Amino acid sequence: MARSGRERMKRIASACVVVWAVLLPLRGMAAESPADACLRDLDALPAYLLENDTGAADHIARKGQAVFDAALQTARRAAAQAPSDDACLDALRAYLLTYRHGHLEITPAHATAHTDGAPARAPAMPAFRILSPRTGLLVLPSFADAPGRRLKELLKAHAAQIAARDNLIIDVRGNTGGADWVFQPLLPLMDANLRRQAGAQFLSTPANIQASATMCEVFAPDSDECRQAAARLVALLSNAAPGTYVGIPGQPAVAVTEPKSVKPMPRRVAVLVDGRCGSSCEEFVLAARQSYKVKVFGQTTAGALDYSNLRPYRLPSGRRHLLYATSRSQRLPEFSVDAAGIPPDQVLPAPQNAPAREAELMEVMRVVESAH
Repeated sequence: MARSGRERMKRIASACVVVWAVLLPLRGMAAESPADACLRDLDALPAYLLENDTGAADHIARKGQAVFDAALQTARRAAAQAPSDDACLDALRAYLLTYRHGHLEITPAHATAHTDGAPARAPAMPAFRILSPRTGLLVLPSFADAPGRRLKELLKAHAAQIAARDNLIIDVRGNTGGADWVFQPLLPLMDANLRRQAGAQFLSTPANIQASATMCEVFAPDSDECRQAAARLVALLSNAAPGTYVGIPGQPAVAVTEPKSVKPMPRRVAVLVDGRCGSSCEEFVLAARQSYKVKVFGQTTAGALDYSNLRPYRLPSGRRHLLYATSRSQRLPEFSVDAAGIPPDQVLPAPQNAPAREAELMEVMRVVESAH
């Protein structure tokens, strides 16, 4: 019994050593102050962005290294005094604005991942309604996967109602972006002539390959389309030399598309935008506005499209993720959307509340129904 007791005590002691070895680093991480963690994350940003973000080198070349050096020093002073993780987010985000205002973000680690068992916030779904005997309305709050599937269903269910009306208003105010494939079913409704679309090039680096391989776990854990696209992209980047840009095979710098047919109805399409329409929403606007059937109404878009295809990078503290761009548009440098957004054909005052939003929509309907 004595020997058995000694063996049991040895096993318990060994287990305690293992547990202590695991917990000791975590104890150190937990003891790190918000300011110390913030400084570590901030100091990791400049080199990582320059190597992996597709816009960083362009921004530095245009603005000058001195601008970024000064911004880093300002951010280090703020980070060193950060009393909380929230204050650190403010300091890091202020530094990133030196690069650009869209498609470059810092988020808390728990807010980025969708794999911790917490349900991701569901994107708003598209909707269709009839505004008048002459005008229908499609509301598209998101171009994410689930709304994309719902959009296909809506277009099929309401095809006869859309085809029976002269006008269609497509409301993308506040659209949160998503994937370009989502808006493709809309294009035949507005096709009237040849359309040009600039392609994109991806930057091949070890970090970008790894981030692309795991991106669906973070952004779209339930999406087969995401996993298939990620697998193709990883294969493409893995075959490219590190530090080089590579285009999608078979995709020209500018693709010219001729419509297979031109639908007689709707005769006119109005796209209603605002300053929150960015990323894939702006890609949709660029495609739509090329049609002779289409006019764009509202306010200038967000200007977040030149550098796209965001990937997450876990910063050294483990408390935050950097979301950065891994592709750049082949519109550059001649035509930058990020510089000023996409202006509408008809500018309307930005609505300040729900009644004003509805009034803005009614004004667009009044304009399209005044056409002869």
